Amino acid sequence: MRVRMIGFGSNWWAGRSAGRQPAWFNSAGIRHGRRIDHNWIWAGQVRFNRSSGFHPEFQMRAIGATFACEIPKIYGGRTHLLVTKKCPNAEPDEYLVTVTDGVQGQIFFDSPDWSSPGVQPVSISRRGTRFEAMLLMRPDAWIRSDLGTWQITSGGRMLSLMEAADLEYA
Repeated sequence: MRVRMIGFGSNWWAGRSAGRQPAWFNSAGIRHGRRIDHNWIWAGQVRFNRSSGFHPEFQMRAIGATFACEIPKIYGGRTHLLVTKKCPNAEPDEYLVTVTDGVQGQIFFDSPDWSSPGVQPVSISRRGTRFEAMLLMRPDAWIRSDLGTWQITSGGRMLSLMEAADLEYA
């Protein structure tokens, strides 16, 4: 599957297991004082291996880029999305977006109609009314907040608030 990176979560860390190349991980998080805490209501992470073409010092260079990824898997109750390699000029199958209460408004994740079937949470952190959510979205998928309905723009570069006439759902 090919995924275009539109946004990353706040929480970054590195890891290396014995005899293996380093990897970088990203997840949703909530700033609490000087710390960024998981506060997961949906546990998960994105993993970039060294061979993926991602460079941790230049994270923003990956925004707008499309990468080959394995299908998300659940291990130990967490969603894991493994990014394997960069795919220049490839059309994405899905988009990795990050949404927050400060930009998209409140999303009521316990409501059955907060998203269309083409949305898969990777990681969601919540503390009180504050949240950050990393989501995989198909091109025709949408999410709903108290501000309205959000979809990937036709150029596939950002999440935009849609006008009622633009919505493709009943």
